[in-house]
Amino acid sequence: MIIVDFNSSFQSIPYRCSMFRWITCTCQRPFHYRRSIIYPLITFMITTGLLYGLVEHYTFTTHFISSSFYSNSTSFNLQCKLSNETIRAINLASNDYCKNLLKNISCKIDSISNFFPKSLPRFCPIQKGNFGDVIGCALNDENSTHHINKSQIFDSDIMCIDYCLKHSVSFAEYNEFTGECYCLSTFNNQHRLITTNQKCTEIIFNNDNLRKNSTTIYRTSFIDFGNHLEKRRQTQNNTQTTIVFFLTVGGRKNLRQIKRLLRAIYSRQHYYLIHVDSRENYLYQELLILSKRISNIHLTNKRYPTTWGASTLLTAHLDGFKQIFDELKWNFSFVLNLSETDFPLKPIQVLTTFLSMYTSYNFLRSHSREPYKFIKSQGLFHTFIHCNDYMYRIGPRSLIQNIIYDGGSDWYVLNREFVYYVTYGNDELINGLRHTFNYSLLPCESFFHTVLSNSIYCDTYIRNNLRLVHWNRERGCKCQHKNVVDWCGCSPIIYRNIDKTTLNDTIDKPFFFARKFDPTIDETILDWIDEKISRRDLSNSAFYLQNIYHINDDTNNLNNVLKLIDSYARTILIDYQEHRRNCFRDDTIQLEQIHSVFQLSLYQGYSLQYKFNDGEQIELLIQLNLLTTINSKQVKRFEIGQELDSKEIVFIDCSRTFIEPKLVRVLIEWESMTDNNTSLVINSPNGAVLQRVKLHPSIEPLIIDIFFPVVSSPNMIGIWQMSIVKENHENFLASLNFLILLSNEDQSLNIQYLTIIKKFWSISNMCTTKINSSLCHDLSNQTKITAINDCFQQRWSYFFYDIKSDW
Repeated sequence: MIIVDFNSSFQSIPYRCSMFRWITCTCQRPFHYRRSIIYPLITFMITTGLLYGLVEHYTFTTHFISSSFYSNSTSFNLQCKLSNETIRAINLASNDYCKNLLKNISCKIDSISNFFPKSLPRFCPIQKGNFGDVIGCALNDENSTHHINKSQIFDSDIMCIDYCLKHSVSFAEYNEFTGECYCLSTFNNQHRLITTNQKCTEIIFNNDNLRKNSTTIYRTSFIDFGNHLEKRRQTQNNTQTTIVFFLTVGGRKNLRQIKRLLRAIYSRQHYYLIHVDSRENYLYQELLILSKRISNIHLTNKRYPTTWGASTLLTAHLDGFKQIFDELKWNFSFVLNLSETDFPLKPIQVLTTFLSMYTSYNFLRSHSREPYKFIKSQGLFHTFIHCNDYMYRIGPRSLIQNIIYDGGSDWYVLNREFVYYVTYGNDELINGLRHTFNYSLLPCESFFHTVLSNSIYCDTYIRNNLRLVHWNRERGCKCQHKNVVDWCGCSPIIYRNIDKTTLNDTIDKPFFFARKFDPTIDETILDWIDEKISRRDLSNSAFYLQNIYHINDDTNNLNNVLKLIDSYARTILIDYQEHRRNCFRDDTIQLEQIHSVFQLSLYQGYSLQYKFNDGEQIELLIQLNLLTTINSKQVKRFEIGQELDSKEIVFIDCSRTFIEPKLVRVLIEWESMTDNNTSLVINSPNGAVLQRVKLHPSIEPLIIDIFFPVVSSPNMIGIWQMSIVKENHENFLASLNFLILLSNEDQSLNIQYLTIIKKFWSISNMCTTKINSSLCHDLSNQTKITAINDCFQQRWSYFFYDIKSDW
């Protein structure tokens, strides 16, 4: 990454200050810790998750706090012991409610010895022997090819046996005299046994060397389980197979894609339950309209914020299951969960026929990693608490003994009997797991797998969730979720048109859904799949619209760019409104909606929808006048924005209009570049060259941070230019423009602003919902607006029928 700073001062670079915040936190530690350079380094690594794999080896300093620790917090009567990690989490919390919640739960965990169960029963009937069965005492064989781990040191044989069970192996080898522990995948060296059915501690040895080199062999009770599709082919069930599609969705911008997904999977035979993120009122209201119109589509009664990795997602699932059983009373065979980024690969009837052969089974995708590494990467050695849309890591915890931890993908197909068990089961196993995973990161990626692996339903486990997921670890594992969780995680990437071959190869395979898809990144791949499934022609369909404002929203939530564009649009409507007042007294205009408009994933601008007193609605399409110019085949992409999706390498904001920016980011992707004589040149509105940045060949896209002065000045107002040029020749390989404005508190457009905005933005189209309803709307000779189209005929308009999502 390249950093360009117009201030020539480190103070303008936001992340440089953050390095000092975690160091200053050490002022609460004892003085001898603060003086050590090792302590802040380790603290920083733990904070960023770099040491999460060593969690079981942490040594924690503790502090005692009383109710006066936070003067603004509510009183807490117990004096409790908090680890440094807990105090760090409390310091991260942004309000007193979360600080107090973290403190109270931490104190409960510390004061209640069985807050988390230490051990749980395993009811899986597929076992070989029992946990802790003694095979015998054997001579140590450090070179055994059956050892799956390096020697570990434990204080007891139970800890060793459980450690090996967590590795999903059948045997544990423990030296009671040295504490060394090995895990064995098999044990068939009977000649190593000194005695059978006895621990080494029960034998009297004649010399100390023999005693120290002897180990007790134990069974963990583990035996491989789980079925594969090709091994469990059944005859088709004659009874009707009914699926509950459980959608957990969020993001108001995804409304059309959610409706498109529902249309693609809809059947009167099945049911549809939708959980909408509790923060998304617009999305909820729009889907509520759909649910009132179609009887087998319902929304959940309870809603939760479902940020990435949050424990509230598991709560949303379990509450949804309760609603299915208690209120809706649906007679179903399976529950299959989906999100707004999923899409079917085959017609839904093909899925229904397939599942009818497996009604007694459960489909879950397991991780393909060494089990203990998965446990560590999932943060299962830690306690997490969700508060104010953030998952706080408050301290370490031990794994539950005597059970297997399993996990993988959080997308499932679960049969009715198992869904009922996880919802209403009342035995020690399910109660303990429900409680524990309520304080866990990414609970849906482990909870259902772990319950299934340890319950009486373990023999119904099919290790396949019937999905194709687009993984690219190098791009998808960049700690991009640190804003919502105190951990590093991974996410799949978006399918694009170049992935057609991969998706087409699933025709004869048990893949029925794929993820992820995003029509603003690549809609052509979605259209291609949709046409194959529905056999409809989608070539003349509507543009993709993302809602960013609705009349029921608080106008204060409109960003300054949209407020300025709204003000600009209203100046265009003045003539039209004046003409209408000849027919309607006291005529007023109300902004109804704003959408971002995309055509085949290319940003087109904004559509602004206005409503008059008599119900007529006017919609305007406002587009950028100045686009990117690429004059060389060496340049593949040249873009600018402020919010970059580092996983997909695309800008989330596309307006190129910035209000008093402190930072903008430039993205350059080379098609082919081998020389080093290329520069990025930045010109101010008056044409002066403010910066020249040396560019270098790179296979990966270049991300360049441009920092502006902390204190904005009127000289910044106007249209700026960035160019990629060949040095010495000043040949322009590519150029783009962007607009900088200052805050306009009353949003009144003075002449200077209006002139600048008209140069950068233009109203390229305008339509009405009442094109032929009145002579008052014939404006061809009475206003400056020469043509007003019919909104129902404009593909960019909100009112145009969208064959993909309207139904």
